[in-house]
Amino acid sequence: MERILVALDDRPGSLKTIHYINRVLRGAGHVRILLFHVLPAISQNLLSKEETRRMEDLQEERPHLSGYFWQPEAEKHMREMFHKARDLLVSGGFADEQIEEHFAVESQEVASVIVSRAETLQCSTIAMGRRGLSRVKELFLGSVSKSVTGRAKGRTVWVVDSEEV
Repeated sequence: MERILVALDDRPGSLKTIHYINRVLRGAGHVRILLFHVLPAISQNLLSKEETRRMEDLQEERPHLSGYFWQPEAEKHMREMFHKARDLLVSGGFADEQIEEHFAVESQEVASVIVSRAETLQCSTIAMGRRGLSRVKELFLGSVSKSVTGRAKGRTVWVVDSEEV
């Protein structure tokens, strides 16, 4: 079974990658779609005791989150994005069982986290959108999609341009 990691961010435009997958794969039964998002890490001191406890409970279930803390609002937004993406994939013909949701909390470069998680989850393909930075901004800030493409040795990378979809 092919495994495709779909890197989503907090922009509504990232759902265009889901539309592309629906158009190209049309609910193919041999594919497993892994929705993935990277939450930025924050200091534990910025959270309430209840929020800290809830995250520590999650860390016990998911060891890769151990030691990291994140904004609950960012997690809520991520879960809403996952829900929208799942609904679009199901309406595009994928079975709910073919879709998984994964996230990481990291302070390192997002591109390396995406590629590392694709390796860990044994995904042959990474699908993601292009943010559409100007050439000057891309030169100074870099591009996540460009960095993923350069790092993803042995994997196919689909970079979906939001204007094409």
